[in-house]
Amino acid sequence: MWTYDLLKLNMQFRYARCENILRWVIENTYPDVAMTSSFQASGVVLIDMVRGVLPDFPIYFIDTGYHFPETLEFRDRLIHEWDLNVISIRPNPRERNPGKANKEPLYKRNPDLCCKINKVEPLNKLKKRLNVTAWMSAVRRDQNSNRAGFNMFMYDREGYVRIHPLIHWSGQKIWQYIYEKKLPFHPLYDKGYTSIGCFPPECTSQNHSDSDPRQGRWSDTKKTECGLHLDLVKEEENAWIQRLKLRESKK
Repeated sequence: MWTYDLLKLNMQFRYARCENILRWVIENTYPDVAMTSSFQASGVVLIDMVRGVLPDFPIYFIDTGYHFPETLEFRDRLIHEWDLNVISIRPNPRERNPGKANKEPLYKRNPDLCCKINKVEPLNKLKKRLNVTAWMSAVRRDQNSNRAGFNMFMYDREGYVRIHPLIHWSGQKIWQYIYEKKLPFHPLYDKGYTSIGCFPPECTSQNHSDSDPRQGRWSDTKKTECGLHLDLVKEEENAWIQRLKLRESKK
């Protein structure tokens, strides 16, 4: 069970090396913590650091059924070369594309619902099945405006702790780490992609912006997130949410 004060942790680790943060998290909370990765550049950096602390740390990959072949091949390559403990999770096949008869695919009709069914709900079900209370991911503040206000340690609205060891890193620092350590990276980066999700062009396209690394995601819409990182709250707001839930439970 997670019993640590997030406000104090954010202060304690504000200037800490990422490797030291991960060592503390794993030594003090494992197996109550897990992580997801889509094997993009930041994810590869985080995986490399995690395996330096605990080589068989479980890494969950959300297999939406719409990934680029290059993503699946790169995932399998890292599993083999780094001997990773990767567990793929998938949506319920009967729910993947509701109402599809004589209609456009769900990712065209309703991309938010598509992400919810194929990414958010499988992860939520997994967290409940594993009975973990903390989750790590490789999001960074410089990726978009939604993430700009994130802390290293946060809550989501269900009360799970989210841990972002790379939150203060820049994209430049990520690639510097990759080049210096000669790490492999997703082959689509060399083809003009800067953020890689599902393969339909409505979801992921090549990016021609130097200032916005996620411009190629849902580029013809106002959508900026798949939904996995939309329900995060800071420790002060979480305290208010918990008080509200307690008040409602007593009615």
